[in-house]
Amino acid sequence: MSIDESRVTLRAFHEGDLPEFLEWATDDEVTKWVTWNSYTSEEDALNYLKNVAIPHPWTRAICVDGKAAGSIHVERGRGFDCCRGVLGYCLARKYWGMGVVTIAVEKMVAMAFQGLDIARVEALVDHSNGASRRVLEKAGFKLEGTMYKYLLVKGTLVDCFLFATYAPESSPTSS
Repeated sequence: MSIDESRVTLRAFHEGDLPEFLEWATDDEVTKWVTWNSYTSEEDALNYLKNVAIPHPWTRAICVDGKAAGSIHVERGRGFDCCRGVLGYCLARKYWGMGVVTIAVEKMVAMAFQGLDIARVEALVDHSNGASRRVLEKAGFKLEGTMYKYLLVKGTLVDCFLFATYAPESSPTSS
């Protein structure tokens, strides 16, 4: 089933998102592929929203019909890495397989290229996460390679695929 693009929006988080945030941020199936553990308390989740998600300029709620259904962010590199941003996302399980994340990724990448002075957006995907790999491919990302024993996820070193997309004026195929 595919969702109408107009139903998917990105916006800044607010404290009122806590009930929806708890719905997916406490779900071990949702957090299986991310570096952070599922939240186990409302207090910890609220602290995250207040101290991390809300003040971060490039963290957005993925909303379906106005309700926070997931999160997406771009973290700009620093120093020699300032030319790139790293993308991360997660989504409530009830919206999986509907194209929500693909739409959110396309919107977030467009925002990042407009608002950040970066040439590329990268995403790392656990080699076992086929759904996330398909999201990035549908959103126009290209597989650049495999990073072996690259990321520590919940105490385990995992192999990752490195995907990237490029700002139009900095595409590696442009002259």
